[in-house]
Amino acid sequence: MSEKPTRGPGPRTSGAEDAQRPSGRQPLDLVAAKLTDVGRVRPHNEDYVDYYIPPDPRQLARKGALYLVADGMGGHQAGEVASQGAVELVIGRYYSDTTHDVGTSLVRAFRSANQQIHAQAQSDPSKSGMGTTLVAAVILGRKVYMANVGDSRAYRVNKQGISQITKDHSWVGQQVRAGLLTREQARRHPQRNLVTRALGSKPAVEVDLFEGEISAGDSLLLCSDGLTGRVEDHELAAIIQEHRPQEAARLLVDLANERGGNDNISVLIVSAQEERATVKAPVLAPAKKKAARKSALIPALVGLAAVLVLVVGGLVGMRAIKGFFGRTPTPPTSSAVPTATTTPRAEASPTAGVILATTEPLSPTQEGPPQKVTSTLVPIVPTDTPKLTDTPLAPAATKTPTVTPRPTCPPPTLVGPREEDAGSLHGPVTFEWSYPQGLGEDEAFQVLIWKQGQPHDGAAEFWTETRQTIDLDGVLPERGGTGEYLWSVVVVQRDTERRLSPEAAHWRFRYIGPHLPPAPPSEGPTSEPPPEGPTPEPPP
Repeated sequence: MSEKPTRGPGPRTSGAEDAQRPSGRQPLDLVAAKLTDVGRVRPHNEDYVDYYIPPDPRQLARKGALYLVADGMGGHQAGEVASQGAVELVIGRYYSDTTHDVGTSLVRAFRSANQQIHAQAQSDPSKSGMGTTLVAAVILGRKVYMANVGDSRAYRVNKQGISQITKDHSWVGQQVRAGLLTREQARRHPQRNLVTRALGSKPAVEVDLFEGEISAGDSLLLCSDGLTGRVEDHELAAIIQEHRPQEAARLLVDLANERGGNDNISVLIVSAQEERATVKAPVLAPAKKKAARKSALIPALVGLAAVLVLVVGGLVGMRAIKGFFGRTPTPPTSSAVPTATTTPRAEASPTAGVILATTEPLSPTQEGPPQKVTSTLVPIVPTDTPKLTDTPLAPAATKTPTVTPRPTCPPPTLVGPREEDAGSLHGPVTFEWSYPQGLGEDEAFQVLIWKQGQPHDGAAEFWTETRQTIDLDGVLPERGGTGEYLWSVVVVQRDTERRLSPEAAHWRFRYIGPHLPPAPPSEGPTSEPPPEGPTPEPPP
């Protein structure tokens, strides 16, 4: 598990940044923390997370700071190559682009990375089919530009709660937006890992672009689906609101692992706070005394100086009082993970800012620079996320969710189909197992089917009986098609999908492909139909 917190320089530079910042607005102080973990199921980490803050103040003022999270696919030495390559290529291409339009530069960087990853996958058979999701955010002054491909997400979190900025480019995401699946059904669906867009999978890619502002008290969360598949949105908000970025990142990763850790987990949190301005009291020169003459002006000047000192002192005192009230410690709560520290959040929480507004996605088919459609910065939430006014969101005082450890359940025992009878399976197949004890109210079985070297993913809905019929033709063509597969069964907690038992000792079977209907009989000579009417009698 790797992590790296940083404090980014606030927008104290000159040039383009000053032009974008309205006069009188306090600069922002950005604090970032990143953390990635392999999880508890996968043998290696195909995620990659990083950020780049230009050391040159002029480049920082012109291009801002860039934050990225990628989730690779394609197996060992393919998914890892794609995710790290995408992050590094986008950073290099974005900062070398000379255009002054940040959104255009960001989309161009995504497209360039897509072309190079796709070309590498085509030229190297060992990396065939590799690709990666990517979500990126540029913070320039108070402006934020976000781009994404795939189902890695970006959120905004503040006192009002949490809102998802990006849209999932996945099959279940499309079904949710079409109203065919609920968000809860999508979380458990066997096809939940099937993405519809990825960098590297095709020669061209469509990139979604979002644009808006960040305010003091806002936090941006970029993450892979290894986190969002195990932790609810309101839990994300509660942890980020109550803890500093580095500690919040660790708590989120630990919570996802506590609930199964079935995928790699990557978290990047950027917290924006207002820089504190220093107010200095004026230095008053002592009045010169004249021995021969007293002036009425001297008492007036002394009185005016006293008033100025009181006013300035009052302002400083008000700022100090506001700072201390903003930093009132939150009572400690039970931690999501016993090993992590749960100290109260030390940053103040000023009034929440503007919700990031979306612009029209840029088409990948057009030639030349992308034509961006500018939208008015109004509070907009993506269509697959309820509006802030429709859904109660976790306030700043919401306590960190508590995970109650459960005793480990014994593993099931497989019954059939046995390996010696599983040489040519297709279509609906009944899988059967035994279990030495009863299930709890919130427990269920899950059948796992995978190819050697792939994640042990569920193949169907949770089940409470010890036999389940699964249509292999509806599941396996998307998991590698024909060939040898392994299967097992595990006990899970239905609400959280947390695995409560070890996997049963796996068995093998061979999938021969979708069942095809029998071919129609070959067409041969056909006799003409008999004439209509009564059949004539044969001649005598």
